[in-house]
Amino acid sequence: MEHPPIDPSLGGKAEEQETRERILSAARQLMAQKGYKGATTRKISELAGVNEVTIFRHFKTKVAILEELLKDILDVRQQLEQGIQGEYADIKQLLVNYARTYFNLLVERKEILMICMIEADNQPEVVKLFSSLPVTAVDVLCNKLKEFEEQGHLPKGDPCTAALMFISTFFYAFMAKYRVNVDLDIEEEKLFENASDILLQGINCKK
Repeated sequence: MEHPPIDPSLGGKAEEQETRERILSAARQLMAQKGYKGATTRKISELAGVNEVTIFRHFKTKVAILEELLKDILDVRQQLEQGIQGEYADIKQLLVNYARTYFNLLVERKEILMICMIEADNQPEVVKLFSSLPVTAVDVLCNKLKEFEEQGHLPKGDPCTAALMFISTFFYAFMAKYRVNVDLDIEEEKLFENASDILLQGINCKK
């Protein structure tokens, strides 16, 4: 596998960073294709164009590589916040867009997320990183619903529980489709709309 040459003027730190990124890129590709166990450090080293000693110089264990990948792909707060900003005709349209944004983030990361679920029993530390995506999604939505309450657009209630139930709907749909291959017999866009209607009805949205 060919890699672009390193500019000597950039110094050792730039070369080390480029090597680290190549290792992460190779690990991400192999784990998605072969799973966590199948992506051995030998195969990662071959794809990255480095030796195994170099891998362990950057990452103490293979689990550390997975954790680094998770930190990268699960840092989604900014994307979620962007999905809930802007001008919308009403609160329902905002919720539909947020649901779509969250679900798409899950789908984009499905290979690594599935690996994490498989490895959860063997690597408990991975679970905390894995759970950060839905936890962050709930937190962002909860804050937005609180803002609507303060502005008088929603009645006072329990916005965090409402956000948790809303996000759980799409996490379940994602798991059903990509983990256990269950057909929910409902189009995704329709699910986004229905869940938004149910949330608003449940908190008695002011019209």
